[in-house]
Amino acid sequence: MKYLIFLLFTVQILAQSFEEQALQYLQKEFPEYQKIEMQLQNNFSSDEKIIIDYSRNINLGKGIVFIPVIATKGKKTSASVVSVRVKFYKKLLVANKDIDKKETFTQGNFEQRVMDVTRLNGNPVKIEMDVTDYYAKSFIKKGEILFEEKIEKVPLISSGDKVFAEVRNGNVVVTTEAFARQQGSIGDLIELVSSNNKIFKARILDANKVVVE
Repeated sequence: MKYLIFLLFTVQILAQSFEEQALQYLQKEFPEYQKIEMQLQNNFSSDEKIIIDYSRNINLGKGIVFIPVIATKGKKTSASVVSVRVKFYKKLLVANKDIDKKETFTQGNFEQRVMDVTRLNGNPVKIEMDVTDYYAKSFIKKGEILFEEKIEKVPLISSGDKVFAEVRNGNVVVTTEAFARQQGSIGDLIELVSSNNKIFKARILDANKVVVE
């Protein structure tokens, strides 16, 4: 009976030891997450030695990670994988109020929360992004994660705005008035019409200036 208790205790210690190694391995492989929770899906026998095989790549599924390992049992050694059920947590922007469609964001519209992102559908906005440059493409409910798919950049130039279009030829720069036919932000290529009704495209430099390419 004492031998059996000792054997069960030894197996538990070995399992805990590998689980700790596996968690450290996941934290190193996925440093972008603030927290990782994991649960081993494999059962090891008391005479089986499992070590992580760092020479092979880890594979990630939806909520499951397959860790490459080398399994040794008696004199037999083989390459294998250990499946681990995981939850990944990341700091995200979450709306602290209802935000209407077309409403321009303020910094106070959102708060940072550490959320489970394991099974998210969509691309969460990075917390360091300046949200004041954007508005809501559709209604955003209080408590909802802010996704890239739900935002639109506030246009620097709107359709109908008068701008100054630069035409550059070496050191020579010619400037003419034009009117935007499309909206856009810095770096966007938009369509314009000149005072003599010539349509052309130019890239936005600022709120008043574009450069013809």
